[in-house]
Amino acid sequence: MAKTLTNESNLRNRQEAIERDLRILKRMRLVEWGAAALFLAIGFILKGMGHTAATFVLFIGGALAFLALGHEARRREQMQDQAETSSIREAKGEVARLLDEKLANDHYVLNDLHLLVGREKCWIDHLVVAPSGMFVINTLNWDGKIVGDTGKAAYNWKIRSPDGRIRPVRNPVGKALRERRILCNWLKGTNLIWERVFPLVVLANPDAEIQVTNAERRVLTPEQAVNFINDFCFQKPVLSNAEVDKLANGLNQHVAEA
Repeated sequence: MAKTLTNESNLRNRQEAIERDLRILKRMRLVEWGAAALFLAIGFILKGMGHTAATFVLFIGGALAFLALGHEARRREQMQDQAETSSIREAKGEVARLLDEKLANDHYVLNDLHLLVGREKCWIDHLVVAPSGMFVINTLNWDGKIVGDTGKAAYNWKIRSPDGRIRPVRNPVGKALRERRILCNWLKGTNLIWERVFPLVVLANPDAEIQVTNAERRVLTPEQAVNFINDFCFQKPVLSNAEVDKLANGLNQHVAEA
């Protein structure tokens, strides 16, 4: 088993924030709809009686109903966001589990790594530090048919969802390359061979159909990513165990201080 130094926390914090927001919206929902119904009912009664205050009371009731409708829309958005966050968190958790269980014990895994170098920062989903090099992993939970080319510009990939909808997405390899570049800037002064820092995109959803050109060694399933990393164990190491330990713990300390 690998040595896991950090676990996912960014999505967990987001999920907890959404849950708090939904609890507040639930309480507001009862108050707003109840007050709106009360004011509207009183307004119509006053209107039937010919009371001059009826219009004002109906206006208040309508305003409360409008406010409640706005919060209903926000509540639906938050519920959708909650489902998507839970789904991607589960996918990243599964990738983290595979890395932990199937990599050798001289490999370190840092999940949800917040890297700040100068004015640049990034969140690396998973970083593997090993004698064979370093592996920057960007995990996605896209489902459906994924069509693209790893060598072309951003926004030229497409996802055809199971319901037939097609949407354009940014080339995720670009994000992984940027994370690699920021990591390499942090690594300046070390003896690591830069050619052995690999950016990988992992499509973790089992329903993903990958039809990406030039995907080899770049766009992989979770199992393929683990096998890709393990295959380097048979090559000559570029880092000693002491250097691996120093790099991994140095990154872990960087996160703690950030």
